[in-house]
Amino acid sequence: MASELLKEGYKATDVARALRISRSNCYSNSHSANVQQCERADDKHILERIKSITSEHPFWGYRRVWAWLKHRDGYLINRKRVYRIMKENALLVVQRPKKAKRTPQKSKPKPIRPREWWGIDMTKFMIPNLGWVYLVIVLDWFNKKIVGYNVGLRSRSKEWRDAMEMAVMKECSYGSREESIALVSDNGSQPTSLSFMKDMAILGLKQVFTSYDNPKGNADTERVMRTLKEELLWLEEFESLEEARQKISSWIEVDYNLMYVHSALGYMSPEEFDRKWCEVNSTSIRQSLRDTEQVKETLSYLS
Repeated sequence: MASELLKEGYKATDVARALRISRSNCYSNSHSANVQQCERADDKHILERIKSITSEHPFWGYRRVWAWLKHRDGYLINRKRVYRIMKENALLVVQRPKKAKRTPQKSKPKPIRPREWWGIDMTKFMIPNLGWVYLVIVLDWFNKKIVGYNVGLRSRSKEWRDAMEMAVMKECSYGSREESIALVSDNGSQPTSLSFMKDMAILGLKQVFTSYDNPKGNADTERVMRTLKEELLWLEEFESLEEARQKISSWIEVDYNLMYVHSALGYMSPEEFDRKWCEVNSTSIRQSLRDTEQVKETLSYLS
């Protein structure tokens, strides 16, 4: 009402006295109305971009669409506006009710540095005229980075060990024994096999097995596995094993590790978060190394 009277030429003082509101309220109402009009005019352009994003990522909700618009496309937009646009255009993801009820379990460990807690898990997908193909991934819980993976026609302890060896080669410059890594997995036949446990002991990794009927035990790894299915496996129809390996490798190394924004990481990708953490902690690490060298020199001098 106040904004309409102001548009007709009435003074703000008279409008405020007639409606029994403050003058600042008159101006704020007028300003908000103008802002809404500008937003509505720009909605069409944003809607086209949202449609483009949801066509490529049909399982994304409004929060992840907003995160991509803001942190990758550079839009100055809030989540409520993205939610409104997607709701008005029937672009929201329908949530299925969850019927399972389980007793609460102990909380999972929270890592405070990279290479402290890793999770390993497996899934499978079908390639026509070839059969089931198995994918094993290794996830660093701290920075949500997929550090190792293996794609093959079989899911033996060997394939799980190959994924672990890839992770150790990429992440442990000074050897895995120096990192004190704990590896979390379920109680499947591969991680509990004698050969796999022996290999992990040789690498210096401590195995931790989740309890039965505990969905939170390896939740971080399973959630990333679900993301991989929604973003790639459920959308692609691979024609060969080589094509599957190539596209999975490209998605993990580029689309996920390098570009995928995480709310838990302050809307940074795993690589960005890891790089920032290393930059922040490099000074303290160098100081610690210098102190260690000074102690060694002192001890050698005293001896």
